[in-house]
Amino acid sequence: MKQTKTIDNHARIRVTVIMKRDDGKICFVRHLKDQKRYWLLPGGGQDFLEKAEFTAARELQEELKISCESYRLLFIRESISKVDQRHIQFLVFEGINPDFSRIQVGEDKRVEGYDFFGADEIINKTIYPAMKDDISEFAQGKTPVLFKSLEWI
Repeated sequence: MKQTKTIDNHARIRVTVIMKRDDGKICFVRHLKDQKRYWLLPGGGQDFLEKAEFTAARELQEELKISCESYRLLFIRESISKVDQRHIQFLVFEGINPDFSRIQVGEDKRVEGYDFFGADEIINKTIYPAMKDDISEFAQGKTPVLFKSLEWI
């Protein structure tokens, strides 16, 4: 079977970190982009030839000035917009033993703040991408399915 060659078409990989406080609440960052405010898990784009765990650590430092002892892959999500010709894959890691003692907004200009939400609060927040159910399940101690495609929002 002949394979077709694609040029300049690729999926963007976004590494995100889900961190739970001792009270079970999940850490989110608030972004302001294109005059829109919304919440998302800390993280960002993986650079070419960069290990995913390094991306996770780098993004936490850039956005919140914090670190974790290690990272464990929890699940993968994918979102495709044929209209916008965009394809994003989300590697969602659990940050093991996060050190929240020095948490503060870092250098990323899009990050306006941070907060912690419990499973009951997540449902009422504007959170991108569309993985509220997965995050809420994790906050409740459940394990989300490994892979799922998301609605583009």
